[in-house]
Amino acid sequence: MTLSPRQELLTLQKRIFADNQRVIESSIEVSERGFAQYERTYQRAVARFDRAATHEEMLKAILKANIIYVGDYHTLNQSQRSFLRILKAIVSRDRNFVVGLELIHARHQKLLDRFVAGKVSEDSFLRKIRLEEHWVFDLWSNFKPLFDFCRYHHIPMLAIDAAPRGASVRVRDRATAELLADYSEHHSEQRMFVFIGDLHIAPSHLPRDVERALRRRQRTVQDLVLYQSSVKIYWELARRGLEDRVDVVRIDDRSFCRMHTPPIIAQRSYLNWLEHEEGEIDYADAKHSFLEIVDHIGRFLRIRFSPSDCESVDVFTAGDMSFLERLREMKIFSPRELAVIKRQIASSESYYIAKARVVYLANLSINHAAEEAAHFMKNVLSGPEEPREMIDAFYANVLHEALGFFGSKIVNHKRKCHHEPDFRKLHVFFSKHRIPQHRRLEAEATELLLRYLALERQGRPLGSLGVFHVPMELFLAVTHALGYMLGERLYYGLLDGVISRKSVRSLFQDPWEGEGEPFAVYWDLRQKLRQVVIPKRM
Repeated sequence: MTLSPRQELLTLQKRIFADNQRVIESSIEVSERGFAQYERTYQRAVARFDRAATHEEMLKAILKANIIYVGDYHTLNQSQRSFLRILKAIVSRDRNFVVGLELIHARHQKLLDRFVAGKVSEDSFLRKIRLEEHWVFDLWSNFKPLFDFCRYHHIPMLAIDAAPRGASVRVRDRATAELLADYSEHHSEQRMFVFIGDLHIAPSHLPRDVERALRRRQRTVQDLVLYQSSVKIYWELARRGLEDRVDVVRIDDRSFCRMHTPPIIAQRSYLNWLEHEEGEIDYADAKHSFLEIVDHIGRFLRIRFSPSDCESVDVFTAGDMSFLERLREMKIFSPRELAVIKRQIASSESYYIAKARVVYLANLSINHAAEEAAHFMKNVLSGPEEPREMIDAFYANVLHEALGFFGSKIVNHKRKCHHEPDFRKLHVFFSKHRIPQHRRLEAEATELLLRYLALERQGRPLGSLGVFHVPMELFLAVTHALGYMLGERLYYGLLDGVISRKSVRSLFQDPWEGEGEPFAVYWDLRQKLRQVVIPKRM
């Protein structure tokens, strides 16, 4: 049976989701008794839905509720943005509410009040609450807009983490429930938004604890639960071809689910956090965010692009089911080229397809977006490329990767990459341990890269054709590593005055057309940047 492009992409997304989930589960060391059951209870609550709903229907339900529990996926910027959009919609209809946040401990409530009132600076506030020590997800930039909104509109904020450090999830729920019940008792006229991690808002978790705490105070309230981006609901909507048309579903009379982000994008935000990737672009307006990055890099290099150049690029994210279908409709790709594109999707790699001026972002990382922005700029400035002989293709790819990493350093100067000493340590590690299946390519690429660098030191980088005639995955892995190392040297070389901004611009403008030209450009750069010192990193 032949699958449609949508079915193919859905199959690929499910495979990526499963791979991501294995990595996530291996990174989490939860020994807490009962946590697995706690998580399953939440998953059952968001396993199915009654019907599609509208934002307006959800907002009307909010205005009828006294307590609104809003689930948060802490590492996903889109999660906090979605909550902020809800607050912006509500504030024009009713300003009498309080926003409770999990990331601040209750002992800092007075300090939080002073910060919201503008009596304490942001730096002082963050220093005194010790956010990085208190909360493992120390992503202040994700949450800052919520604080800015409340400060601007004079909306009170409530620090709702009331449990001792290291307490179990159930102890945390009960402590938070007592705090919320106390606040509700003394501010009965005020609507309360409770923004807290997804798992806490299953009906039998925090909401039931609050209900019991209020009952002890002889009070009852009407509550509403707003889940977010349920995995099972997303797959069901995608199966029906509705994932890009339905933003909200009604689960039951007491709860909705906001479908703002595909599952693999949410997963990648967590993996990016693990890998210290910094920042995300806006999933809801990926092209605009992408072009802002193009403009940022262009301004730094003093390169201007016409509106038509910017309009010519299409930006797709991993959650867009129309991606493969659009590529096929262009009728410019051979079956072999489409197969390569599908392999890229399956490997969760972001990339720029120059032939179609299409950007595919496997996740919302600013680093990824900036890399592809640099590749797009290179394509616009130097024009389309013809097929090359193997050695020329090798060095051209290294140069492309170098410009991509360089572009990402302009946007995020903290970004790091492995250099030869790091690869040597990695090689030692692989030589002493059994290599797991998912790291075999990494191990092979490390060994091949070190062989290549040894040849370079001898002044004969072209001395072994075996380095160049390898499977495509190895070819890409080695050129990727070499390019990143060169790109970081290029960035610091520019800052140190070893190379000029004009010379960097020429790299973007040069098509490297002649036979042997990519190697000549690469070798010249390597010699110029040889003495550039890369700052030590932690």
